[in-house]
Amino acid sequence: MIDNRKDILLLLLYAPGKEKVINEPITGRTRLTKMIFLFQKEWLSLFKKNIKMQEEEFYNFFPWNYGPFSKEIYEDLNFFHLRKFISKKPSEEEATLEAASEWSEWIAINEEQEPATEFSEDIFFLDEKGLNFTKKLYDTLSDDQQNLLEKFKAETQRLSLRALLKYVYSKYPDYTEKSKIKDEILP
Repeated sequence: MIDNRKDILLLLLYAPGKEKVINEPITGRTRLTKMIFLFQKEWLSLFKKNIKMQEEEFYNFFPWNYGPFSKEIYEDLNFFHLRKFISKKPSEEEATLEAASEWSEWIAINEEQEPATEFSEDIFFLDEKGLNFTKKLYDTLSDDQQNLLEKFKAETQRLSLRALLKYVYSKYPDYTEKSKIKDEILP
């Protein structure tokens, strides 16, 4: 039973994606943020059967310098990382300007974070504790819900970050009103 917003984050990490592997990692906070935004906007209604929350209890997105943003996602990532539910490791892929800029601005406004000297894109995946917990949650979903979750993750992982941003910016222009990169994403 999905009864808080953190479940969505865990389920997205647990679900198979484009490689069809359970606990397929997701590269980057920016990608993960945009994935959760799209899931909440376009796919969440398909999961209503197993959700025991009001819409206002989900992630609160607002227009920010790099499109829709929710500080709760960054807080939840940190929450689970400290509790050994989620691990992260540096990606070997080169970080995009969008991801590095979003992260550095988040660090600048968030007093609880230690200052970062250099940005590297992180890959997020579930630790053993997170895997065990989330498997039970995943197993409560119907086959249709599991298939939809897998389809969503695979579709959003196949896109480059720039293509994902372009889709989000095109479909949800209200969330781009403060964007510093809007003209680059939507020429």
